[in-house]
Amino acid sequence: MSPEAKRVKILTLVELALGLALIVYGVVLLVRGMASGVAYALCGEGAVSMVFGVRGALIANVPARMGKLVTLGVVIFLLQLACVAAVVMLTGPQKVPEEPINTGLSALPPLVTLIAIFLARGITKRAER
Repeated sequence: MSPEAKRVKILTLVELALGLALIVYGVVLLVRGMASGVAYALCGEGAVSMVFGVRGALIANVPARMGKLVTLGVVIFLLQLACVAAVVMLTGPQKVPEEPINTGLSALPPLVTLIAIFLARGITKRAER
């Protein structure tokens, strides 16, 4: 496995951990009875992130299949952005500066996904040559 493929695999495993952390944080919010809509959006984003983490780690084992990871990553990225938008909308524009942890936590998985997409795309381009 090339060093680039290892980086992609590590990023997908980080995505898996972030997804799990988002689900745990969403459940904690639900148990405490705070921000139920935000908690559901965070849990949904966590589930989507975990799907990318698991599937991405399996796909990253075979560098010839990195094109599938790019396609999956784009779909997951768009779903994550929708969840981030839902968190911001449900939190309210006035409360976003007061509760930065919700927005900050929801913004991390799309960033990691985007980095993994760009690295996987680079591996795909090199394999096509």
